[in-house]
Amino acid sequence: MQSKIKLTGKEALQRLLDGNKRFISGKLEHPNHCEESRRGLVNGQDPIAVILTCADSRVPPVDVFDQGLGDVFVVRVAGNIINDQILGSIEYAVAHLHTPLVMVMGHSSCGAVSAVAQGVKLSGHIASLTPSIDAALKRTKGLAGDWTDNAAKALAVSTAQKIAESEPIVSDLVEEGRVLVVATYYDLETGEVTLLS
Repeated sequence: MQSKIKLTGKEALQRLLDGNKRFISGKLEHPNHCEESRRGLVNGQDPIAVILTCADSRVPPVDVFDQGLGDVFVVRVAGNIINDQILGSIEYAVAHLHTPLVMVMGHSSCGAVSAVAQGVKLSGHIASLTPSIDAALKRTKGLAGDWTDNAAKALAVSTAQKIAESEPIVSDLVEEGRVLVVATYYDLETGEVTLLS
């Protein structure tokens, strides 16, 4: 089981990016997947990062960053948007578990972004995803490159900014230097995660 020395946000980010390099190269270590790790987590958790990402089944953060049980506090929702419940989950991790890093990870070929871009009529609660995605699409219309991928990146950046500025809990911890909030982008084809902010 990996030692749980308290990391800074930058150190946690580097650990995740190093894990992503292993994932890309196929040299996975699969840390903290043993019985000892599982038993060690029965009475508590000490994740190095909160990762807010899309619910898309092709975007599994634990695998993408070659992490294990108890390493990352994952919050997933289509389009990696933010609402009160998701923000509450993030606040719990940073305030009560003292997690030093919050990462918002958008990804290529996002079905939620594509649907809104194509004007698909979303019904039921699915429609609640639309406003944030639509705003990102408007900000990126006409930019060079793939429109939906550009919008997915813009959405990750704006969501990260909303989290970092969220009062009172997260913004205070960010201001004190105890929490780092970053936006990233996962390319489904290459497996690479790049830093956006």
